[in-house]
Amino acid sequence: MMTIIPGYAFCRFKKGMRMKKIAQFIVLLSVWGMNGAVGQEHRESNVDLLGKISKEDLQQAPYAEWFDEGVKNYQVDRDALSGVEDLLDGIDVKIVLGTWCHDSKREVPHIYKILEGANLAADKITMIALDRKKQAPDGEIDGMGITNTPTFIFYRGGNELNRIVEKPVESLEKDIVRILKGEEYRHSKLP
Repeated sequence: MMTIIPGYAFCRFKKGMRMKKIAQFIVLLSVWGMNGAVGQEHRESNVDLLGKISKEDLQQAPYAEWFDEGVKNYQVDRDALSGVEDLLDGIDVKIVLGTWCHDSKREVPHIYKILEGANLAADKITMIALDRKKQAPDGEIDGMGITNTPTFIFYRGGNELNRIVEKPVESLEKDIVRILKGEEYRHSKLP
């Protein structure tokens, strides 16, 4: 015959419930941690473009949301660009940007629309995407003195004429014309 001690049975029952709750908690933490790891891996795999990129890269998700919309909605000041096609003869432009950067998301579609509208050939435009530390994976910007994104650098014959840094001083159109004409121009980040 078995003797049951009421207090002992209650303790064993209570202890069993506590162990069950602990086990459930551990399972919950494990599942939560796995979801976080999967989400983190997903975020890291598709957020930032790096290195030399093309317009077509920016027309893919998720970048197309801001690039295509920015191109579509920007109204080019054609009066300010009068004669710019002749000034673009022999010009190369480097666009240094961050696909994570709000200033790049605002300005890059605009300058692209301006340059294409002025018939600057696609092979005269080089785009370099940086990480959040403002570095390029293969050193594409070494020696260029990049401090902010976006930076639009204008070259003639391999020599830098000037640059627009982060945002225009007057407007993209007016700043571009001043740079191409060789007029005095101080970008927005100079004191």
